[in-house]
Amino acid sequence: MTFLLKSLKQLMAVFLLVGLASSCDRGPHFPSELNFEGGRLEKATEWSLGGISGVVYVPTGETLEAASLQLGILLSPEHTSGVELHEWVMEQYHSSPTTQWYESSSSDEACKVGLTQGPRPFVALQVCRSAAGVSACAEADVRLDTDIVGRCLNRTSDCWEALCDQMWITRRDALEAEVYTVLESR
Repeated sequence: MTFLLKSLKQLMAVFLLVGLASSCDRGPHFPSELNFEGGRLEKATEWSLGGISGVVYVPTGETLEAASLQLGILLSPEHTSGVELHEWVMEQYHSSPTTQWYESSSSDEACKVGLTQGPRPFVALQVCRSAAGVSACAEADVRLDTDIVGRCLNRTSDCWEALCDQMWITRRDALEAEVYTVLESR
């Protein structure tokens, strides 16, 4: 009987620890893969920093550094509005070692064109929103072909602006959907 009581106490302690561990807020659980614009994307990296959680997805079989598309998602209960989270993201971008060729930005959206240290030329659209005191951003970062880079580098910013305008037409709805999916799942 003493053995049974001791075993029962140990089992109760294990259940208590498991219960406490599972109730701790570890941030959001991002799926290992998702569909975006009709294509399958896999999680390439996930991180958490000061209450902000992030994940980046890339097409199946591609690496983060060379991906044709990187879909980044941020979630922050620390920022009460999409505007605040957008400002934080832009501060991170401006202080990064990225070569920044062009940027257009509103209070909660941006189009950025540049060159990462990989080197990987890109155009990235970012949309940030909030709901119920939680903010989220989704960013579609597309690797640019060298012919587009060469053509636009030798012209004024209207070339980059036209590229951003075209990207907004084709990707805005999908980014909005991702942001609201993340906010609703929180």
